[in-house]
Amino acid sequence: MLKITSTLALLLVMGVNTHAQNIDEDNIYYRALKEYARWVERFEPETDTVYFEEVKGITNYFPKEINGIKVELITGRNQTQIYTAHGGRLTHRKMTPALVIENRIEIGLIPYEGQYSAQSGIRLGLRNWHNIIFEFNTQSGKFEYRRIDNN
Repeated sequence: MLKITSTLALLLVMGVNTHAQNIDEDNIYYRALKEYARWVERFEPETDTVYFEEVKGITNYFPKEINGIKVELITGRNQTQIYTAHGGRLTHRKMTPALVIENRIEIGLIPYEGQYSAQSGIRLGLRNWHNIIFEFNTQSGKFEYRRIDNN
């Protein structure tokens, strides 16, 4: 009985951990978000929350807060509520899959001007974009942040 109880307890703990937020600080998307948060702190100091469209395989590495900035995911289930809470307008961000070019990785980050109305739904207008650049360092054997290119 003790063996079964221990096994069940172990499975329960493992199950709880799989639903916890998975933050891997070595993940390239987490690192890109961290660098973008630094950019936001510098160039958009009035921004206390960034809203990102949920993208499987990318945003699941995002924490709920980074560098003192809240991170909220926009999903099909919550988008109406988020937009309504902001008067129908907000900056709707999307991070793109990593693009490998020679010895660097580029991750696109697009902040859209989002508008919501009950009649037309959500409309996104291209505002500008950023490319977060990581270059491979042969000495460390890792991709290291280099810069953010803006349009």
